[in-house]
Amino acid sequence: DLCIATARPQTTRHAILGILTTPKCQVCLVDTPGVIEHPAYKLQEGMMEAVMGAFHDSDVLLVVTDLFSTPIPDDELFAKVQNSQKPTVVAINKVDLASTVNPDAESNQDKTITVEQAVAQWRQLLPNALAIVPMIASDGASDPGVGVLRRLFTGGPDVPAAIRDLGRPVPGMFQPNVQFISDEEATQLLPISPPLFDPELLTDRTDRFIASELIRSSLFETLKKELPYCCEVRIHEFKEPTETRNLIRIRADILVERDSQKVIVIGKSGEQIKNVGIAARKKLQAFFQVPVFLDLKVKVDKDWRKKESKLQEYGYVKERKKKKP
Repeated sequence: DLCIATARPQTTRHAILGILTTPKCQVCLVDTPGVIEHPAYKLQEGMMEAVMGAFHDSDVLLVVTDLFSTPIPDDELFAKVQNSQKPTVVAINKVDLASTVNPDAESNQDKTITVEQAVAQWRQLLPNALAIVPMIASDGASDPGVGVLRRLFTGGPDVPAAIRDLGRPVPGMFQPNVQFISDEEATQLLPISPPLFDPELLTDRTDRFIASELIRSSLFETLKKELPYCCEVRIHEFKEPTETRNLIRIRADILVERDSQKVIVIGKSGEQIKNVGIAARKKLQAFFQVPVFLDLKVKVDKDWRKKESKLQEYGYVKERKKKKP
């Protein structure tokens, strides 16, 4: 997994490029942080800059939502999506949860709780969307909705067959008087150009970056409440396997903002940081497919989320150009 995903909101902090190369095309997919209505500190401002940058640089927009989600009211970015002339596709995730919802519950009165309701609402919000695709992302490539998106963005083969695999069509999945999308129409989504990246590449991110993200995901899964949002992971040693040692050696610092947070991350007798390390090591070994030695240290970098110089150093914001006097 190039992009970490947890049950906690705002897990993604960077715009992360994934590269899918087939014999006929190369698709560059950019996963962005979630939209934050009112950024509370400079880190969140940097995350929203990453979202806006991806929006402006893209050729096609993929809006990923779920069965119960609606856009943030008066959200400037969504207004830009609505007014954009770029081809747009909506993916409605977690449609398998529809059967688990109590439609009479007060908390569900303002939500879409069926696939039909969700598709109808998104068709109203984005009437020009090329397709609105129900899906279950957790099922991976075996999910018909995932299959539709893959064939749609790679120009086939046989996009109509993938659409038929979704089963009975939901009204509003396609534009009025449209029943399917042809391979030719799908091919036109991507501009014609030479490949932008080496066909062997999966991302432009380094192994160090991926390692730091996998460790950070373990923090989100292990620590409680708001603590993971205060953490940053910095890799200061990454030794790749050699002919004599089939092992990756990683030394990393987990940065927090307060001494009190450091105590919690380490835990009583080091139990908490040990659990983080065990979980992270499993993820790292699954990704790199070799044994991993992982050494974690916890350090305090006071108020790092609020300091622009630190956010530049950690790659969250670009250095501002100084205005000429």
